[in-house]
Amino acid sequence: MKGFNFYNLVRSTLRVLFRYVWKMQIIGIENIPANGPLIIVANHSSLLDGLVIVAAFNFRLTFFSAAYLFDVLGVGFVLKKIKAIPVSTYRKTVSSRKTVKDALDVLKNNGILMIFPEGGLYKTDEIVNIKSGASFFSVKAKVPVLPVAIIGTKNILPKGSFIPRIGKIIINVGCIIYPVDDIESMTCSIVDSLNKLVKGDVK
Repeated sequence: MKGFNFYNLVRSTLRVLFRYVWKMQIIGIENIPANGPLIIVANHSSLLDGLVIVAAFNFRLTFFSAAYLFDVLGVGFVLKKIKAIPVSTYRKTVSSRKTVKDALDVLKNNGILMIFPEGGLYKTDEIVNIKSGASFFSVKAKVPVLPVAIIGTKNILPKGSFIPRIGKIIINVGCIIYPVDDIESMTCSIVDSLNKLVKGDVK
């Protein structure tokens, strides 16, 4: 169908769901840039997190996803439709060079990358260690990072659970982190910012 946009349809549906069922609230909207290029990073404690992020932001996001999920019926269809970037896991490997190139191409075209830097689901709010991928892309492409805390999803759909509960979701958006030359320093800044945000600090 001409003019049909799958991503926009998904976002609109999720937005209604999260706003009216789970009363999703966004704090720090003034910190969100009008456009890209941009890298958004967030904590990850529930399978709902990616869906919540799609609903929360007006612009289109490009996600990373485990390569094997592209082969799962239904899931793979959605991932391909939203143009997610496959990454290697122990279940299936893909070219790391292509993954990096695809991500940098998104940023070069003023797109927005969405990264969960912890690399998996965690039951605790405190962020102790993250992977350096977001910092690498930020430094390499000279693109800012927007830290975001997702609060409440771990109680609504905890790790290992598949039946959501009633609760409230808060998206706490922090201040932009501008790239520096050192990846390690950038990573420390991201960890520090995310930890403050998950505790409820507005900035």
